[in-house]
Amino acid sequence: MLRRRSFWIAAAAVAYTAFAALRASGGHGPAWLALLGLPALLALGFRWVERPPRGEDRIEPAARSAAAVCLTGAAMLAAARSGPTGLALIALGNLGAAMASMAALVGLARIAGLGGLLEPPPSTRRLDAAAFASLFWTVAVALPAVSAVAPSRAEGLDPLLVHYATSAASLGSLAVTLVALARLRIARRLELGVADRVEAALLLSATALAVGVAAAFVGVASPEAILPVTSAIAAVCVAFCTVAADAAQVSRALRLTLALAALATPPALLAVYAVHEAPRGDLGLRGAPQSSIGVAVFAACAICALAGLAAPALARRFAPEGARWLGAFDAATRAAMNPEPEAALETALSALREASDAAMTGQAPPALYLLSPPERVTVDRAGYAHTEPSQVPARLIELAQVEPERVLRVEAAEAVEIRRPEVRPLLAWLAERDVGVVALVNDAEGPIGALAIPRGRRASPMTLEEVNGLRALADRLGAVIAVSAMLSGSRGREVAARREAEERAREVARLERAVAQSAGRFRAIAALLARPARAAAYSPAARAAIEQLERLGEAGGPVTLLTAPGIDAVAWGAVVHLSSARAAGPLAIVDGAAPAPEAFAQAFAQARGAAPERGGAAPAAGDDGTPRALALWRDPDSSPIEAARGGTLLILDAQALSAEVQSYLGAALPDDVGLVVAVPQTVDALVATGQMSERLADRLGDRAIALPSLASRAEDLRALALDHLARIGVRLRGRPFGLDLRALQAVLDHPWPGNDAEMGAVLLRAALVAEGDVVGDKELSAIGFASQAAPSERPEGVWSEPRRPRRRRANKAG
Repeated sequence: MLRRRSFWIAAAAVAYTAFAALRASGGHGPAWLALLGLPALLALGFRWVERPPRGEDRIEPAARSAAAVCLTGAAMLAAARSGPTGLALIALGNLGAAMASMAALVGLARIAGLGGLLEPPPSTRRLDAAAFASLFWTVAVALPAVSAVAPSRAEGLDPLLVHYATSAASLGSLAVTLVALARLRIARRLELGVADRVEAALLLSATALAVGVAAAFVGVASPEAILPVTSAIAAVCVAFCTVAADAAQVSRALRLTLALAALATPPALLAVYAVHEAPRGDLGLRGAPQSSIGVAVFAACAICALAGLAAPALARRFAPEGARWLGAFDAATRAAMNPEPEAALETALSALREASDAAMTGQAPPALYLLSPPERVTVDRAGYAHTEPSQVPARLIELAQVEPERVLRVEAAEAVEIRRPEVRPLLAWLAERDVGVVALVNDAEGPIGALAIPRGRRASPMTLEEVNGLRALADRLGAVIAVSAMLSGSRGREVAARREAEERAREVARLERAVAQSAGRFRAIAALLARPARAAAYSPAARAAIEQLERLGEAGGPVTLLTAPGIDAVAWGAVVHLSSARAAGPLAIVDGAAPAPEAFAQAFAQARGAAPERGGAAPAAGDDGTPRALALWRDPDSSPIEAARGGTLLILDAQALSAEVQSYLGAALPDDVGLVVAVPQTVDALVATGQMSERLADRLGDRAIALPSLASRAEDLRALALDHLARIGVRLRGRPFGLDLRALQAVLDHPWPGNDAEMGAVLLRAALVAEGDVVGDKELSAIGFASQAAPSERPEGVWSEPRRPRRRRANKAG
């Protein structure tokens, strides 16, 4: 709201002046253009002045307000000059010139620096220059104003006094402006941004004064008419320099303006002088045709146009002493665009070395100091990089962080050396290495290094353009170093990953060998357990049972073994396990009829390295210990289910387990565990009598195989007996026992109601009483063994398979 109100006040003042000029001209002339166009131009000027720059706004509000007043005064002067010469319009024009001059001096005292070590002296913020200039303009405004308002009081006043006062005020304000600029340039020459702005304002004001005096001398206009305009133009130039967003842009505009003024002003003034002097014959052109004068004006315009084309080339000649560094920074930045980080770093440092005095005097070259690892990177004349250990002071990094553009200049540090003692060690470190400026190199996480530029023989301070160029180079080097570190880190991670992969591969191979060894041990143990079933499987009953068990094992489902008393169900269960897809896994055997179900759990826990629980009160249980047994089956450290992971769980006399355990097995048995149960009756019969849980019965299904008894394996008896005696003899005497014909006949004639267990016990007792290596009828009689040719029928409910007739074979004893 305040800015809008200020603009309307300024626009009203300009419109009033333009309306006065229009009224004085009788409604004709350029006053119409002033009335219509100047408020619009003033609006654009206000918008430019009050527009916030990109990034941090370092322009003080007082400087912006002063610039707006300066533009208003210049617009009032232009509006007053659009009408005929009169005392009222002269007063209004001088008032506008006074506003512009004093506002420019106020803005000059409010120039803000970029911060850092340097602080502006308090004397540079005083408004004594603006107050001194107001003395000149007070007289220049009061004389014509009094003459216009009260002509009676101005009788006897020489009209030339008004013109003299106007010219004197213009020259005086210009002189005050130049002095103030020169003093400010000396006092703040080391401050980045301020020195560039003040130098530009000084040169532009001096150029405006020179052009205005020259124009008045050649007769372009009278001094009292042209000098106020010159003063207003100089004030506008000063205001532009104080509020421009980019001080480096001000320096570039200054060089271009000086180049244009140097090339175009002489021919333009010469053409004006020729036009003014030709009618009076001062140039010997009396009576010359008007076409000759037109040719002279056209030639002057053509020369000015050519001067505009040549101005950029001449502007480069006006660059400061460090202009070579601008080119070096640009070249180094372009060189750092190389996709190879190491090559980019070498070429960038080489470009800096060529621009430094080190290329000719052998002084210290530009160097890049890295923080981690602490190293110093330089490039020799041949363009090869050299790296050596070097530590950068931590205080140097801290000071560079708070400097403008993160660039620490030696001249700035030297200026504050007296009042800031902590800077002195850094100056000694920099002087030892002949460093003139240090630019902090950052990546996304913070400082990673510092770029040091040698001081050499340079005497002038570093400009903001050079600092900006150095900042761009440091940022590019930071990106290069970050990419190099990223590639190095990627390479390191790749090597580490490759080593880890190799270690993992070796570990996998070791584990595979261990698994293969474990699988081999499991297979060997299972084959050893299955040997009694396969050792003498010559009878049709045994062969048919093995084939059915192998087929069910390959199918992978639960298998039920119907066993008569004395049959070795472990051997037949091992046959199922070896034919299944889990043959490489363990074969866990649980005896459901064992009086202490905790024994298996404790043994398994010790095998896994887990200490079984000792002490403490056991859970309440009946005589069968049901809660304790169920807890053991559920325990992940001691459960037989966990022992059978990846293999087969063989449960002998599953009907002897508690109902809770049977139900748990039917519901919780995982898919990676095969199940084989041995029961004395069919599943349906056990469920009917309440000995088996329906859930376990549903899990087992109808995959039941009746194991053949010895009564149905007449063809296998001889081989089984000899196998038993061979193992007993080797165990007892180190050599196998034999069996004579009469003893063999007795073995073949016996029905063996106790099956494998009975045969093993009889033959063991006979071997114990045998005196030689052959078991005969004598030994069998000694232990009370008597063959029964016609065995009685088995009790009902113990074995349901019909007994087949035995074939008598009289073989020679082995």
